[in-house]
Amino acid sequence: MMEELVARFNNLARLIDQPSVLVDQRGTVILANQGAFELLGQHIAGQSFEGFIRHPDFVSALHMALTQDQQTDLAYTRMEQVPRQFEIRLAPFDGKHVFIVLIDKTLEQSVERIQSEFVANVSHELRSPLTSLSGFIETLMGPAADDKQAHEKFLPIMQSEAMRMQRLIDGLLSLSRVEAEAHRPPSDAVNLRAIVDEVVATKSHMAEGRHMRISITSEWETAAQTPLVRGDSDELLEVFHNLLENAVKYGDEGGDIVLALSPGRDLAGATHDDRIRVQVMNSGPTIPPQHISRLTERFYRIDEGRSRSMGGSGLGLAIVKHILNRHRGRLRITSENQQTCVSVTLPIAK
Repeated sequence: MMEELVARFNNLARLIDQPSVLVDQRGTVILANQGAFELLGQHIAGQSFEGFIRHPDFVSALHMALTQDQQTDLAYTRMEQVPRQFEIRLAPFDGKHVFIVLIDKTLEQSVERIQSEFVANVSHELRSPLTSLSGFIETLMGPAADDKQAHEKFLPIMQSEAMRMQRLIDGLLSLSRVEAEAHRPPSDAVNLRAIVDEVVATKSHMAEGRHMRISITSEWETAAQTPLVRGDSDELLEVFHNLLENAVKYGDEGGDIVLALSPGRDLAGATHDDRIRVQVMNSGPTIPPQHISRLTERFYRIDEGRSRSMGGSGLGLAIVKHILNRHRGRLRITSENQQTCVSVTLPIAK
């Protein structure tokens, strides 16, 4: 009898290909597939399923499946570092058991929200440069059509505004892509020291232009000894490109920038060997405390004029935050006594 039950459950779970469990009349998990174990943990076996989803309508849905042969769908949000949206479907199985499947709706709902936000952001942020371009074009086609000095003055400004629009669109597309994938943590093992070395090599010319020196320190003697992290190499490159570029742009000319690799630490200073931390430190104007908590908001700028004059889109740290959310990492920014430190902490690959 049990073998037949297991076979029927496995066949149905394989066909649906979603996290699935089979519960008895009390809601106790009798069987579960690998997807359910990965989502909820191996310890769900033999336990009450209600304790893992905590949905107010679960008991009544279970009762309807058992007594009225009725399927019920429940909306469920799983609160993790990146919240995930599920549809829980409870269906009658054999009169004594209920088949439950958790259908991940996170991507579907995220895409709808991201599309709406993308249109709103583009409409708002492109209005100003488009208005400027329209004004310059109207002037050059009208009263200044034959004015060489006006052409020499306005064309570089027009080019700058067009490049600004391109940066905004590129940044928004990058942000949308990362947000859409935030619920799927990467699984590759990545050499973080190699990524840091590559970013420093890429940004060294930019730093030299401001007479700044970039150095790397590490608690591991070689790159080979540095623990690997679970991540996406392209996205992590984008994280440290953004952070190092900010350190060069907004740090003191002629100052030092240090990237320090060490085991992860919590706010109390305790070491966590299952994580690795990279600190990007530079000397420069102290960031007022009221701004720090808002730095990762899209389009937030402390000094809007200075940021735009340096080619900033106001999206860099928002992208960094969302990439780190996807990597189940942490971002911490501190600034005091003319020293700013941005800390990135990532889980080590097991």
